[in-house]
Amino acid sequence: MRIGIDIRQTRFKPRGIGRYVASLVNALKRLAPEHEYLELDLAEDLPWRVDRLLWWSQWEVPRRAWRNRVDLLHCNTFDAPLWCYCPSVITVHDLIPLLPIDPPNPYARTPAARLYWTWWSPLTLRLAKHIVTVSEYSKQDIMRLLHIPETRISVVPHGVDARFCPVSDLDRLQALRSRYYLPSRFILFVSATEPRKGVDTLLEAFVQLVRPMPELGLVIAGDSKRASAALLAQATDLGVRERLRLTSYVNDDDLSLLYNAADVLAFPSRYEGFGLPVLEAMACGTPVVCSNATSLPEVAGHAALLVPPNDPEALAAALKQVLTDETLYQALREKGLKRAAQFSWEETARKTLAVYEKVAQGACTQNL
Repeated sequence: MRIGIDIRQTRFKPRGIGRYVASLVNALKRLAPEHEYLELDLAEDLPWRVDRLLWWSQWEVPRRAWRNRVDLLHCNTFDAPLWCYCPSVITVHDLIPLLPIDPPNPYARTPAARLYWTWWSPLTLRLAKHIVTVSEYSKQDIMRLLHIPETRISVVPHGVDARFCPVSDLDRLQALRSRYYLPSRFILFVSATEPRKGVDTLLEAFVQLVRPMPELGLVIAGDSKRASAALLAQATDLGVRERLRLTSYVNDDDLSLLYNAADVLAFPSRYEGFGLPVLEAMACGTPVVCSNATSLPEVAGHAALLVPPNDPEALAAALKQVLTDETLYQALREKGLKRAAQFSWEETARKTLAVYEKVAQGACTQNL
């Protein structure tokens, strides 16, 4: 087959959808080189506005698919073409813009954006040939909120890149500590620092740990200037500003080292379609404490300590356990390594390819 894949999200820093698309394409090429993969991308960076989204998904992607005579189209933005001469698959990572999340999500600030997220995007998803999603939780959201039958949805989890692994080279780790001015012991948070990620809860939990552990720091590797300003203000009010380190965006090579250098990953998110940092940390041998909300129990399995979201006392207690109990630390490390080993981009590609083949054969009413 000639398969057209929308890779526009790879233009952005490789997190979330961009990481998924890049990793999937590379794995597909290794797994099934007999197929041709046409990567559909813009020739320039353009503002991420509603009008650009519509132009890209409804005109440019179908036009390029037709011009290049692709047999199947895989879309990775937030809506599917209403018309395309070939069958299409769309990956839906989550339905966060449609959910009443507290604090409110930032996707619907303008009337045009609200119209896009509440009407247009759901409409095109209902009309899509087949939907791939990344967790059973997201699948249930799609069925519940969009009334799409289960037979038109396939769950294909993310994988973990091989670069996320235990590192024993102390010189590399020390160089990382010097480069980012890291404390001797620290809790790590990795993600964009938008409100739903629960960083406010993490700061409140951190306050409860600093007095008995004066050497402990909190490192936040996120990428949101607006949210970072709010976090700094909160940290100042709580009296822990000097213990907080904001690294902003960290490239993948440094991120692997950062996981290795951390004592524990804290991931108290209120809503996740998947939660890839949980697996990345586990693959590096770093214990994980995460919330028991949405898809995270499904991803973490029994290899992490799970706590309720919005509960700083429970989060602080779990983090303290990991930081002070060496037996628990080693048990979580071993469980995490085994859990992360169950997820690979090759397996993601294999399952995605099975979806492609079914859809191309017109068998997309089956439960894939």
